[in-house]
Amino acid sequence: MASSIGSSSAWGVTMIAETAYRTLAVFVPGWVLDDRSLAPPARGDVVEVVLTFHPTGHTPSPCGQTVQATVRPVFGHTPYSDPKGGLRWPLEAIGDGWSAEWLSDRPLTGRVELTGRLVVDIFWTGSDNPVPVRGRVRRVQLVEQRIEHTGSGVRAVDGTETLTEVESTPHRSWSNPETPSTEDHVQGTGVLLDLDLDDVPATKTQFVAGAVSVDGPDVWVMDRSNPALLHIDTRSAPPRIVEYLLPLTIEPPKNQWTRKVHADRDGCWITSRHEVFRCDRAGDGTLTVERVSAEGGSSVVVDGRLFLVGSTYPTLRRDRRYGVVRIDPDAHPVRMLDDERRLIPVDDPATVARVTAQTRRADKARGGDGTEWVAVVGLTAQSPDGTRRRVDLDVRTRGTVHWVQPDPYADPANADIMARISVSMPRPRRSDETAGP
Repeated sequence: MASSIGSSSAWGVTMIAETAYRTLAVFVPGWVLDDRSLAPPARGDVVEVVLTFHPTGHTPSPCGQTVQATVRPVFGHTPYSDPKGGLRWPLEAIGDGWSAEWLSDRPLTGRVELTGRLVVDIFWTGSDNPVPVRGRVRRVQLVEQRIEHTGSGVRAVDGTETLTEVESTPHRSWSNPETPSTEDHVQGTGVLLDLDLDDVPATKTQFVAGAVSVDGPDVWVMDRSNPALLHIDTRSAPPRIVEYLLPLTIEPPKNQWTRKVHADRDGCWITSRHEVFRCDRAGDGTLTVERVSAEGGSSVVVDGRLFLVGSTYPTLRRDRRYGVVRIDPDAHPVRMLDDERRLIPVDDPATVARVTAQTRRADKARGGDGTEWVAVVGLTAQSPDGTRRRVDLDVRTRGTVHWVQPDPYADPANADIMARISVSMPRPRRSDETAGP
């Protein structure tokens, strides 16, 4: 049984875990190496990979292993059709220090014993946000298999794998061998890695720039995933940076940015496809944050007004529950936030054309002096003369956030709802009151 020791400090809690030596064998297919999604690993490297589980069935494989795991469904996801027949439901298998996605031929949940291969993949089966596995490479083995020709191409024959230990992954073209053959032959199909799950550096919490906006000397930068906002005062040298932790959700970091920022003289707007927040910065540096809309979309600011831009054309989109479905355009593709902070439709063609023409990338902004700011992991500023400098975001102080939480039950706009759901408290009967007939 693993034991843990906890220690606390003024800055938080540090947990130190003492665990048994854990290793995991994972197979890296040659096509993943050809795709350059993973640099060819060598012994001693630390790698971070997403895994899928492939049962080996009754065919033993030197790349296979038996592991204990807890599986849970990827909820709300339609099953996949197996080319060989039947259905496959996406599940997540969680083990000791690792997790993998699995397309199972039946719905499952709970504790299981799995026998098969853990395979590095880049096309996830179902989860929108697969959890990567980190480990230090302790051993690299070249995997070779017998390749046989079929009526529609070639395939690697399961159970014919042979392993040869090497110092590092060979640099070669795995998908297109130099000496193609029309006969059955043996060919390298990938490498098998032994990953040490314990001997890895601790993950560092860092700010990952995703969105940026500028107004005069004020630069606002939003983290790609975390609810962290930086205010950069460029009037000082070096710039003074204040970090604000906002009452927002943590978004999955699957895109370059998950939110947009629009700066103005009083603060900034923060928008996403889910919501709109207003941030006002006081003279003492305190930031007041309020959610003004539980609707969102692609945003743009024109003449000080915030507009949300929706879809203007029908599209086909893969839906996790239904598969590929048709999405019709919004009835009002452009909406404006009015003085009462309500979203109202904009139907004037000239205004719609003007707004849609000013949409921009969230990770780039241009200041009034012509400096272009780029927020891609870090923050860089390129002056009009071509001089480019990187802004050190690690040197920052923590700012104060005041969260304005609206009370929906007291909102006059919800009075009609409250009238329907409010129930008066029962009144105790006085002793001189008598029951009616």
